[in-house]
Amino acid sequence: MIEIAEASSADDLADLRRGYLASLAAPLDGMWETFAAMGRQLELRSAGERAGYFSLNDAGQLLQFHVAAPFENAAAQLFAAVIARDGVRGAMVSTADPLFLGLCLDIQQALRMHTFLYQDHHRGEAALEGGAEASLDAVEAGELEAIAGFQRDSLEQDPGDWLVGYLEHLIGRHELYALRLEGEILGTGEARVSDSQPPFVDLGVITVRRHRGRGVASHVLGRLKQLCYERELVPICSTTVENAGSMRAIAKAGFVSRHRILEVAF
Repeated sequence: MIEIAEASSADDLADLRRGYLASLAAPLDGMWETFAAMGRQLELRSAGERAGYFSLNDAGQLLQFHVAAPFENAAAQLFAAVIARDGVRGAMVSTADPLFLGLCLDIQQALRMHTFLYQDHHRGEAALEGGAEASLDAVEAGELEAIAGFQRDSLEQDPGDWLVGYLEHLIGRHELYALRLEGEILGTGEARVSDSQPPFVDLGVITVRRHRGRGVASHVLGRLKQLCYERELVPICSTTVENAGSMRAIAKAGFVSRHRILEVAF
């Protein structure tokens, strides 16, 4: 008998989540890890024993599906019980998650590539006119409002009220950097150290609109990579398939995409 129940807290699934992360063929992108943590967390039980868990977002998409090793022979039956629930319409699944991916492919009605996942491949080029004189320094707490304003002006869509709190968190952890040349900010970079997947670090870049096309993003990525390696950390990053500019900058900085996130409809 298969049972599905809401987890009373994220801590209740901590051991299962560790097993999930250990089962992956490549690190989980930090942004998608956050999305999964924000979704509904449900526990799977088989004959009264804890068999796994899954995470479901408001759009009815599975973001994580994990079966503990002793129950992998029943994975298809557990998955069938999950997708039989009202409101489960599809999944966002990484190619680095072979069990979940295979189960999704078995029943998919449509799929498309959504996100490229990158790992470092080589040193890459970080050429930037005047780059030798540019400084990349951690953002200080007193710069919060100015940096939030800069990012709002630079993003294609208004990020909403969460931006200030998000940046404040990064600044508090010394994970937000600004590239400055002659006192002007050219862009910002994030180096978010994973608490759940050490030693991986998620990198991100935002470039001032008028400085785009000059190599700022790849320069920042290259500098952040160097910071990671000095601290014995491993950089990763990602971008959506529609963002051609980001793909060029990431490749120029020496990253390669070996895995994808697929959007699957059931």
